[in-house]
Amino acid sequence: MSDYGVTPAGFVVKPFSVILGDKLDQAKALFGSDIDLRSSSPLRKILDIAAAEDFELWKGLATGYYANFVSTATGDALNLLGNDLGLARGYQQASGQITFTLSNEDKGRTYVVPVGTLVETKAPVAAGDPPVLRFRTLASATLSGASSDSKTASVDAAAVVAGRSGNIARSTIAQINPIYAAHYMALGTATIAASNDAPFAHGDELLDDETYRAALLRLPRTLFTREAVTGAVLNIDGVRDCIVNDPAGGVDVSLSIFSQFIFDRRRFGQARSLGTPYFFDVLVAPKAGYRWETIGGVPGIADTVADAVRTMRPVGIFPNIRLADQVAVGVRASVTIRPGVDAVATAAALKAAVEGRVSGLGLGGSVLASQVLRDLLNVPGVADVQRLHLRRYPPTFGSIVFGDREAFTPAVIEADLGANLMLSPTEIATFRYDSRLVDLQIGDR
Repeated sequence: MSDYGVTPAGFVVKPFSVILGDKLDQAKALFGSDIDLRSSSPLRKILDIAAAEDFELWKGLATGYYANFVSTATGDALNLLGNDLGLARGYQQASGQITFTLSNEDKGRTYVVPVGTLVETKAPVAAGDPPVLRFRTLASATLSGASSDSKTASVDAAAVVAGRSGNIARSTIAQINPIYAAHYMALGTATIAASNDAPFAHGDELLDDETYRAALLRLPRTLFTREAVTGAVLNIDGVRDCIVNDPAGGVDVSLSIFSQFIFDRRRFGQARSLGTPYFFDVLVAPKAGYRWETIGGVPGIADTVADAVRTMRPVGIFPNIRLADQVAVGVRASVTIRPGVDAVATAAALKAAVEGRVSGLGLGGSVLASQVLRDLLNVPGVADVQRLHLRRYPPTFGSIVFGDREAFTPAVIEADLGANLMLSPTEIATFRYDSRLVDLQIGDR
């Protein structure tokens, strides 16, 4: 079997040096071993050009070979594979910035506009007016009446519905969604106006290859199975991770009763009574800023998951959609920075490093102190990190909490020096920049 071309390891491109070497050997066999093949000879120039053309042909063959697979295809080839699977490449969510302005505030009070705040355009007044378009903020904003500068803040936002409709003109955003504000923002006498000082863009651009490829790889290739339901749920915008649990759908060797079954006399699992509905569990962890319930005219994650599963489930089988337990994660440590390094910028970079680590974890993913320590040490300008303690809230799964959130004393919510935070399969780690669990003491040498 040839070492190049289609091999058990995939398509191997023949290197340029090998192609040129073969042509040089052919020239010697045809014209004699004393033929002038120095780099300055005319024949060598011709062979170099021919070898370069053959090398481009080999690369084209490799591209054609890998265009047959979803995991390696790109561009138009990936579009064709997606069309065959029934999922065309979609559009991106239009993005831009929203400016919030505070007025009629209470003296000394600080107002927080949370991540995922819904803002919207004006409602149609007459027939033919454009419909209401809604957008979701991607970061939190803090407003107060301490100064004129602190009464305004701008944050990034993205359209709830992907596509060209999100490419709105400047000054199109009219307000915060009233229903959302009533549920999640206790403003009192204060009012917060929302506007966009610049147009939103990128809604007419197609999804990039990697995002589209991930959606295609998650498409179910089978009938109603755990894998098929998992793939359908993970393809929903706003879902971070999910676990599908079908208690009676197959053999679960982790059950204590497993070894007590006599397989030649009875079925594994209890028989379901005819005429009674059967439920399976779908544990869903949403991304930050996405609401679980439908509010303000925007479908929540729970309803969207139910709609996606409804098209797959057989008659008489229903999903029990549950929200995963959100565990807020923080860190306490003493950080030494090098002389001349900006402490404020370093603090933001340290929090970003922890957020990157936590946001990459799935359901049941434990937060390892060694990995967090490595991430902090890799931040530019950090010389040393000592006395690192991980924190979590609530302290333990199923605990009953009274009072303000994250109000436990550090002794209750803080792990030992260098200890890991082990999460249960129904928990998922989250991180917030403004969390009380974050305590980074930064100083120079």
